[in-house]
Amino acid sequence: MVDVQLKHISRIYDPSRPAAVHRVNIHVRDGEFLTLVGPSGSGKSTCLRMVAGLEPVNEGSVLIGGKDVTELRPRDRDVAMVFQSYALYPNMTARQNMAFALENAGMAKDEINRRVENAAAMLELEPLLDTKPANMSGGQRQRVAMGRAIVREPQVFLMDEPLSNLDARLRVSTRAQIAEMQRKLGVTTIYVTHDQTEAMTMGDRVAVLKDGILQQVDEPMHLYRHPGNTFVAGFIGSPSMALIEQVPVIPGSVTTAQIAPGIEVPIPEEFVGKVGDQVIVGVRPEHWDIEDDGVPVDVTHVEQLGAESFAYVRPAGELPGTLRTGSLAIRLLGKHEIEAGMRITIAPTRCTFFDRETEINFEYL
Repeated sequence: MVDVQLKHISRIYDPSRPAAVHRVNIHVRDGEFLTLVGPSGSGKSTCLRMVAGLEPVNEGSVLIGGKDVTELRPRDRDVAMVFQSYALYPNMTARQNMAFALENAGMAKDEINRRVENAAAMLELEPLLDTKPANMSGGQRQRVAMGRAIVREPQVFLMDEPLSNLDARLRVSTRAQIAEMQRKLGVTTIYVTHDQTEAMTMGDRVAVLKDGILQQVDEPMHLYRHPGNTFVAGFIGSPSMALIEQVPVIPGSVTTAQIAPGIEVPIPEEFVGKVGDQVIVGVRPEHWDIEDDGVPVDVTHVEQLGAESFAYVRPAGELPGTLRTGSLAIRLLGKHEIEAGMRITIAPTRCTFFDRETEINFEYL
């Protein structure tokens, strides 16, 4: 198996406009499953296509297994790509679709059959091998497209939002199959998605892009607990982290941030020398407690999700700072009596602090 290195790669469509991808630098380890996530237009699919050779690299280089492939044709890179659309031949069965590229390469029939049967067993496609795409569900077609990539036994898998055309139930089951398949094969994989839940549950590491610029690369839970900046904090996690801007810093024997009248949270001692007179404070939904001496908030609506619920609230009065989104979410576990229209008081149990100018987490400054 091999690693993949994106060494400060850029894609520039128009020199008079910002680059679609700007000096992205990522090292995908041998056998790793890396997810690339970001909003629409962030450059994640462009990055993937640059690795595949479908987009030129205007700056930087792409290395696969230590070999510079920046100028190589896609066919010479030994990668297999799975696209958002299934792109199956409608007149061929699943078996024929998976075998087609191998037959064109002149591979022996016995070897083709072995590879197709192995891929079908892995993807639970044996009953469908003689079925044409028109008689399959969307999830089954996507598995055939996956099988077509697997039988090639490439050095690297590249997947560009392969589950976006599936319904919610199929997305959950199919992403579990893809993750299990990748673990069994041990093939280095780069997986593009706009769905942060998909990115977090599938990836060994997650790379977050915004406007063509890499924001952070880290293991999923470290990314969640220690976001590099306010963009990552707001993008990763559902519901997202509440961000309170322009929070006054109160100096003293213990330096604090005043998020509401009478509610001050201590700033870690190692950050004190870095903060100015204001900070941005972030709080995850699970880090709010309902307390008698907390911040008064009005409940606007409650999402009931079974074992847990989320109450969405707005401050009942003026805050020293400004809530970026206007409302925030509170995670509620088990049975509760909170309903829309109620007024409750809440207090944070854990906060993340960001620089007000750069919006970078103080942990990284």
